[in-house]
Amino acid sequence: MPKSDFFKLDRVRDPGSRAASSFGVRVARGPCTQPAQIGTNEGRRQRAGAVLTLLGLLLGFTFAMAVSRHDTRRELVVQEANSILTTARRAQLLPEPQATNVGRLLREYVTLRIEAHRETQFSQRFAALRKSSVDLHERLWNEAVAAAARQPTPITASFIVSLNETIDLEATRIAAKRNHVPGAVWLLLLCVAACGLWLTGWEAGIARGHPVLARFLFPLLIAIVLALITDIDTPRGGLIMLDDRPLLEVKDTLK
Repeated sequence: MPKSDFFKLDRVRDPGSRAASSFGVRVARGPCTQPAQIGTNEGRRQRAGAVLTLLGLLLGFTFAMAVSRHDTRRELVVQEANSILTTARRAQLLPEPQATNVGRLLREYVTLRIEAHRETQFSQRFAALRKSSVDLHERLWNEAVAAAARQPTPITASFIVSLNETIDLEATRIAAKRNHVPGAVWLLLLCVAACGLWLTGWEAGIARGHPVLARFLFPLLIAIVLALITDIDTPRGGLIMLDDRPLLEVKDTLK
């Protein structure tokens, strides 16, 4: 999701939030609302406050889930970069021509991983890069088998261990990239937000004042928070993006 999509998300959610609160204002001021249905000021405020408190808890819970997933993805980038560099260092101790071949393949691999890092998981380009990385895994493994046959030493064994870790980390990163806040959590959050804004607008409408806060400020703030959570939960898009500098530094080192 590019940066422009972040603001589109905000523009979509903000009118929806304002619609919920404005609807509450209209219902409260409508002819069908009788004094007996309204209740005391304290009762109305308690109802609205209870729903908004629940909304705040859900927002905090969802925000924590998104941040946790973002931190995991960021740590995996560093781990993968370190693993690739370690594999390259150990490959230098292999016999020829395996040492040269593995070094060349790892340079191709880190370039491919940088490109995959910058793609969204559902794009055709990402699928093509994934297929290419699997092919590189096979070629690297064939070199490891050849090195083990020629030089079955602890040095070769340590290289194979680091190569396995590098291959596994790609699968781990892909799984982390697909691990988002569950849809059920989003559905519950949106329902509670709509109810809370409706009650806020309803209470403001009964008060017969100028519900600027209910119609504009509260919906805008909630829409911004929801857009921010979505942005954090999206690995490759928006204003908050994963840093690929660890992989770029490895690429420069392997030149």
